Amino acid sequence: MPFLDEDEGVRADQCSRCGRICEPAELDTCPVCSRRYCSYCRYRVGSRNYCSRPCGDSFFFGGEVDDEGLSEE
Repeated sequence: MPFLDEDEGVRADQCSRCGRICEPAELDTCPVCSRRYCSYCRYRVGSRNYCSRPCGDSFFFGGEVDDEGLSEE
């Protein structure tokens, strides 16, 4: 399943990463970038959930964002 580009429109009941249409209770909001993501796209760091590895790592480890070489999964 291809991930959506950031400039593509996303519905309120749609995952911003994979485009899957979900029930509102299935979607979470990333505390770093505020994108909505489904349980299939969830990336967990510590006891928190994020939409992607770069968001989770930048929040958890802090500092400058140097995640250019990291994959999204």
